[in-house]
Amino acid sequence: FDAWGWRVPFWVSIIMVFVSYLIRKKMDESPAFAKAKSEGKTSTNPLKESFGNRYNLKFVLLALFGATMGQGVIWYTGQFYAMSFMKTVMNVDSSQVDGLLGIALLFATPLFVVFGWLSDKIGRKRIMMAGMLLAIVLYRPIYSAMYDTVDVQYKTEIPLSTDIKGERKPAKGGEQIVFTTTKKYTDGTIKVETSTTSALSNKPEIKTAITINWHDKFLLILLVWIQVIFVTMVYGPIAAFLVEMFPVKIRYTSMSLPYHVGNGIFGGLLPAISTYLVTNAKANGDPQFYLEGLWYPIIIAGVCFAIGMIYIDHKNSTLHD
Repeated sequence: FDAWGWRVPFWVSIIMVFVSYLIRKKMDESPAFAKAKSEGKTSTNPLKESFGNRYNLKFVLLALFGATMGQGVIWYTGQFYAMSFMKTVMNVDSSQVDGLLGIALLFATPLFVVFGWLSDKIGRKRIMMAGMLLAIVLYRPIYSAMYDTVDVQYKTEIPLSTDIKGERKPAKGGEQIVFTTTKKYTDGTIKVETSTTSALSNKPEIKTAITINWHDKFLLILLVWIQVIFVTMVYGPIAAFLVEMFPVKIRYTSMSLPYHVGNGIFGGLLPAISTYLVTNAKANGDPQFYLEGLWYPIIIAGVCFAIGMIYIDHKNSTLHD
């Protein structure tokens, strides 16, 4: 996979782009846009009208700081940070993480449609704000439970099960000395620690991989699934929410900025910022260092929740039209 397998999804995406093109080519414009176009009411300069008009700009900023930046960090936390956390902080075997994350996503994906439908009935704001609030309150307990599930200090090691193997391997600039230590636990957990020392460095590079049992795997699937529920609550209604927030003539331009900034910048920065917070806390000896990375999504989602609750109208109608 590391050599070329990771390229496969990108190759497949070429087909998806072509399929998307065919679908878009055969789609009719929405009745609202078709009507505006026939009446000559489309914008000749949507950028200027979206961001140059103070009234429209206010709604662009409200969409960003009251909805999409919170949606962005919750999406990245529930899917991308959860994966990174299990692999790099909890040291769960990479293939097991990919598998359990895939199962959680499979069972949670239908909820995008469910919460989109429910937002038609009770309003976009209620669903999205509820998703943000649940994430803010439950992230730390969820990640604490995830970490404790795999933490071997709470497990019983099988006596005399430790196996240590050493070998020399050729490497650039000399050779490597590799020690592999395998420990087994009564619940079926296996911990493999690999220490590699090269001729270029006296400090060994240590990697840990923990293979978990089915009980722990099920619990992690459940905890990730709960996080993806938060994602579906904020993401399911967001497209309709943004469409309804702006008038037809500048809708596409106006909704693009808050959506892409909220997801691309606020969400996209999450892995780097959260990793820095965890690394810094661990270096400072914080016993709960593994939870420190959550402060970024919690704070961003908290600010977004406060702004959204105060300033966003709960009605499902276009505010300008």
